[in-house]
Amino acid sequence: MRAEYRVLGPLEVLLDGEPVPVPAGRCHTLLAVLLLRPGRYVPVDELVDRVWDGDPPTADRAHKTLQMVVRRLRVALGEADCVRTRAGGYQAAVEPDQLDLLRFRALAGSGDFGAASALWRGPVLGNVRSERLHREDVPQLLDERLAVLERRIEADLDRGLAGELVAELRSLVADHPLRESFWQHLMLALYRSGRQAEALSAYQEIREKLADELGVDPGPSLRDLHQRILRAEVVPGRRQVPRQLPRGVRNFVGREDELALLGKQTGLTVVHGVGGVGKTALVLRWAQEARESFPDGDLHLNLRGFDADAAPVDPATAAEVLLVGLGVDDVPAAAEARFALLRTTLADRRLLLVLDNASSPRQVVPLLPGGDGVRVVVTSRNQLRALVSQYDATAIALRQLDFTAARALLAAVLGQERLDAEPGVAHEIVERCAGLPLALRVFAERVSRFPDTPLRTFLAELDNARLDALTDHEDVDVRAVFSWSYRALDDESARMFRLLSVHPGPDFDVAAAAALAGVPVAAARRLVERLVADHLVQSRTPGRYDLHDLLRAYAAELCGDDEAAALRMTEWYVHTLENAAVVENPLALVRADEVVSGVVPQDFSTRFDAMSWVRQEWDNLRSVLHVAAARGWERLALLIPTHLERFLAYNQLRLAETVEMFETVEGFGSERDQGLLLVKLAGCYNDARRLDDSLACFAKGLAFVRDVGERRAEAAGLINYSHLHFALGNTSAALEGARSAATISAELDNGYLECIARGNTAAYLIELGRPEEALHEAGLAIDVVAALDDEYLTARVHLHRALAFVALERFDEAMPRLRSFVDAMAKFGDLDHQAVGLEQLGVALLGSGRAEECAAAWRRAIALWRELGDQRAETLAARLAELEQEPGR
Repeated sequence: MRAEYRVLGPLEVLLDGEPVPVPAGRCHTLLAVLLLRPGRYVPVDELVDRVWDGDPPTADRAHKTLQMVVRRLRVALGEADCVRTRAGGYQAAVEPDQLDLLRFRALAGSGDFGAASALWRGPVLGNVRSERLHREDVPQLLDERLAVLERRIEADLDRGLAGELVAELRSLVADHPLRESFWQHLMLALYRSGRQAEALSAYQEIREKLADELGVDPGPSLRDLHQRILRAEVVPGRRQVPRQLPRGVRNFVGREDELALLGKQTGLTVVHGVGGVGKTALVLRWAQEARESFPDGDLHLNLRGFDADAAPVDPATAAEVLLVGLGVDDVPAAAEARFALLRTTLADRRLLLVLDNASSPRQVVPLLPGGDGVRVVVTSRNQLRALVSQYDATAIALRQLDFTAARALLAAVLGQERLDAEPGVAHEIVERCAGLPLALRVFAERVSRFPDTPLRTFLAELDNARLDALTDHEDVDVRAVFSWSYRALDDESARMFRLLSVHPGPDFDVAAAAALAGVPVAAARRLVERLVADHLVQSRTPGRYDLHDLLRAYAAELCGDDEAAALRMTEWYVHTLENAAVVENPLALVRADEVVSGVVPQDFSTRFDAMSWVRQEWDNLRSVLHVAAARGWERLALLIPTHLERFLAYNQLRLAETVEMFETVEGFGSERDQGLLLVKLAGCYNDARRLDDSLACFAKGLAFVRDVGERRAEAAGLINYSHLHFALGNTSAALEGARSAATISAELDNGYLECIARGNTAAYLIELGRPEEALHEAGLAIDVVAALDDEYLTARVHLHRALAFVALERFDEAMPRLRSFVDAMAKFGDLDHQAVGLEQLGVALLGSGRAEECAAAWRRAIALWRELGDQRAETLAARLAELEQEPGR
């Protein structure tokens, strides 16, 4: 049985996922003190001092009383007892993966700050009443947590997630008002989100707090950041250093020769062998130890080459995932462009790339770097000879464990004494398990729960469970081990194991498992942890689970086609995604039908939580879409890209995938559904610069929404359609579409859409050389916006009036309006429109004969556009250079 101990929150003990009640009071405190010092000898005197909170009984009674507390604790823990008696003290004997504190420190040490932070469940030992403990032991842990949290936020900022971090950082500065690092991160997140004014306001807030409470000024880092924001200088992020290696297996044994080979080789290595032989475990063990040799990070990608329920990962998709991991913001749509960009991005890095479970060289070759700085290790059941013959790869053939290593693995789980008691049986166990680490672990994990039962009894059971082998070697009878372990499960756990094969994605959490099985989340956690304890399910990242592909295939064979489970899973994912989308946009036009399978979807209280869930589950949602489409659940399928499109503003790197999902469900649903879907797809085509496809899709989608009377969607679609025409240089068509959108919006009394449509109309009229009409249209927009109480939109609408004055050369009327607009955009942190206002202000100043002031305004606009990486900066810089070269300057 598998015990787990948790101190990063309320003190908890779990046995196979089930809570173990620990008596409150001194038993609670004793266990907490030992777990905070895992594996360390703790003297009796120190324990007495902590357990009695500094007021121990008399010396002659203290030790005997402590013994009674220890005895009571051990009885309560039962099979989860981790307390060991040592001379003059006690010790908590726990494995690294049994205690959340040790997992937290290991994850933080490996650079996986996000996974480390996710282990915290609330106040440390919040249910343990001991002032001494909370005064002397807990603060150190809180400092560790905050330090890791800072590193995780830094990594998220480097990944371009500034906008998503703002809400979390506001909460952190409220909880830790004098911790300058959090304020610095908040300012940076606001600034990179285009909210410069709010970033400056945050600095003033912390400056006042420090002065009022401590009588000091902000530190040099905070002051320097403030000055750079004031000067509108680029605040660069550090180059992202990915740390993607998953956690390796426990009790790794043997493979000394193969580890040495990996350490000596450079360039490209292929590790091949039968399924379950430990290829991934070997590579991860070596990679974790060699991490210091790769200062620019490590990337890990499961190519799913042998997954029975999913196609191998396409090289273009793999390249996109790797580029995202490297921090690339703009991934091209074309496959060859992705491969070229990947080679460019890897060119000057010393980095490790692990490509796991490749089925063929075709999956690997496009992903190979062009230089020698990147170490590439590929695992496969196939030999991938083309990589050796054509790309100078070195091959390592991984065989089954020899008897010595296999016996060492059994001893690590079962104990050396138990094997020594039945010396001949170990040979037979290794033979039955064919020396495969996967089979040996599955066998040993189950046997370990019955310490008093002879090993030969289990061997006899194993003989009765023989089935055909799953691997391509006829003498490898690994399914016998799986079958034997499966038959030992209780009915609920066995059902959960079977149903997990229905999940099509790369991993899952307990909420998804609960939906699959139609059970409460608490029950699902217990069942999944039981499967983890039996080594039938693995957990590489806290809270996430997956099945080895051999075990998935075995579970799928047992399960068959369970349509009810597939429907529960699909409805849970779709309705949970919809709940996330509604948090982002409460006015969403497309909604799912009522749940018919009985699942309860997850809810979200904040936009940050919703976005985090979508980011975590994106790959699973893509897989679920294809399941729904294959089963004919068209409406469930079409809702996935429809709702995911809402999150593209925060994740443009997923644009190509979103387009592919939309194209998969094109034609699904009612005419209304299709119209709304096509309008969204047209917007995605536009973002992907597939402009001809975008035009055609807009035309088709608008016809649908017009026919079904979706007037609001028609107005919004026309606004985007007209903007596309304008970008293509067809200003007359753009004007026609904007005017139609304004008319429909006015009929609907939708002031927001009407303002945008009339503002765009004014812009198109100016472009067509009709500024008087533009001035009139801007005036109508101003009348509408006056009733909306929207300061930002009001400023945007007034810009159109100012631009009309510029076009009419009524510069004295334009300049005060443009200055007000620039100030408003600075307040809202909209750098792009701030630059637009400054450019036009320069035009008005130049027209008024004030060339020096024009040049100053243009310099500010150039700085803003350069910060945004906008090409307009160079165009305006050329105009400024011409101005400065004019005679008399």
